[in-house]
Amino acid sequence: MVLIMARPTTRSRSTKGQFKKRVPSDVLERARGQAIFFALPKALSGDERIVVRAKFGTHVEFSLRTNDPALINLRHGAALEQFERACAAHRQGPQGLTHKQRIALSGVLYRDLKELFEDDPVDANWWRIVAEVAERVLMPPPGPPLMIEAYPGEAQIIELERYVGPFLNPILSREGIIPAAEERPDLLRIFAKALIDAAKTLTRYAEGDYTPDDAVSAKYPKWDGALPKAPPAPSLPSSRLTATKLFAQWRDHPDQKAVKPATLASYAPVFDKLSLFLTERHGREPSAAELRREDFRAFIDMRSTDDGVSAKTINDTDLAGINAVFNWAVEQDLLTSNPANGVKRRVRKGADNGNKRRKTLNDAEALAIVRHALSAASSPSRANPKLTAAKRWVPWLMAYTGTRVGEMAQLRKCDLVEFDGHPAIRITGDAGTVKTDGTWHVPLHPHLIEQGFLDFVDAADDGHLFLTPRPDLYRADGKLSRTKDPRGILGPLQSVKNKLAEFARDVMPDPNGPAPNHGWRHYFKARGRGLIDPTVLDAFGDHAPRSIAERYGRDELFKAMVDALGKIPRYEVE
Repeated sequence: MVLIMARPTTRSRSTKGQFKKRVPSDVLERARGQAIFFALPKALSGDERIVVRAKFGTHVEFSLRTNDPALINLRHGAALEQFERACAAHRQGPQGLTHKQRIALSGVLYRDLKELFEDDPVDANWWRIVAEVAERVLMPPPGPPLMIEAYPGEAQIIELERYVGPFLNPILSREGIIPAAEERPDLLRIFAKALIDAAKTLTRYAEGDYTPDDAVSAKYPKWDGALPKAPPAPSLPSSRLTATKLFAQWRDHPDQKAVKPATLASYAPVFDKLSLFLTERHGREPSAAELRREDFRAFIDMRSTDDGVSAKTINDTDLAGINAVFNWAVEQDLLTSNPANGVKRRVRKGADNGNKRRKTLNDAEALAIVRHALSAASSPSRANPKLTAAKRWVPWLMAYTGTRVGEMAQLRKCDLVEFDGHPAIRITGDAGTVKTDGTWHVPLHPHLIEQGFLDFVDAADDGHLFLTPRPDLYRADGKLSRTKDPRGILGPLQSVKNKLAEFARDVMPDPNGPAPNHGWRHYFKARGRGLIDPTVLDAFGDHAPRSIAERYGRDELFKAMVDALGKIPRYEVE
């Protein structure tokens, strides 16, 4: 049995050990941005410690400040125990401490300072100053405070936080204590007294008086902790957590509710192939924890040489799916690391230029397609009227918007609206699927209106203009696919997209030419370049912004898009 547990790591370009632990999501909600302190052993023997400060984020990470393997393991173990205590404290929330527990907790400060400086107590005058400052804050001189107080004692608490808080906070963090808010002032006062006791003891040590401090030490009860130790993370037998089962856990986890069916469908065959490959390589399917980078390098070599898959598909589909699942497993503490991290199929620039497929329609192809679309209205009456309408209008809609074919093919009657005073197409995932999610509007080109597109929409029945949903064909237990959809939209949508591509190829004689549907996005961008502001041009086609400064909302650019319509050249087809 292999235990899945945190282990020390090293950072790139550093030989020192690193502590890195993912913060559970429930703890992150409560503690994000808050400080967490660790008291680490200063040497392999003895109780001396160093204090390290980190912050709660997606991960808590910091340097263990040594490259000694034994000390790395010692410090990592101590940090992990303190991390688990802190997480348990945030889960439990603020807790009340008895008076005895507060005194015992302040004794931790007294003993820590005494043990840390006992052999070399620095300078007696330094400890006198520490004691005097703590006494002044704890027992301020009579007279009005130096600040206007909103409530009695506010000035004292501010001073206590300034001078005593830095001693209190690391111990609370280390011991996994979140005190109730009303108890903190009392804790600060009790810790101030412990600080005074420690400073006076160390003053004697610095002066050469090492008389045992039994009477002072006896004041502080033994601190046994206010919380039980957090149970270790559950482990899984290695034989149960194969890559195949890891994918199934990832797919069924609530985190993946937002993942599109097409993405899930593209990852599923990758893991089928990976499982088969690993079984042939090892004689069995090994556990995910047993896999090494060499396994994934060999897998992509096989995909490249035996299956003839391109480097782009390997990187963008195979490795993208593998990394998504394995990185998720690390976040869920199912694995300690992703063995596929950094594995990539590299291609020398220019190596495939001779066979690189053209992506953009040329002028002749674009004109031929829109002319061909005009002839669709004369199709035989037995043809599906919605498919005929798709052939007539969808190529023209893409030609004047630069949108994706699916966004146009899934349009509903209700998606043709007036927005900000201009006829517009509303693009929304409610109609089917949208790659980048969200809802936005694209203005309708006057040439489309002149051709009668709005008249066609007005005469159409409610619902989808170019397809008929088939929810009756949906099966919840059916095979995972890019068109699996309880609404029954994605299957018919894919069919319309395929038939539109076939329709366009009728007038595209070059078999190595661009994909006819996607080619419109590139062609629209090419026609508008130099005529339309790049940010506005990107908004038409929903292209990603090139900088943070260009991340304007698409609808905020709508008026600029309307103004740009006059700069888009018309297609002269007569």
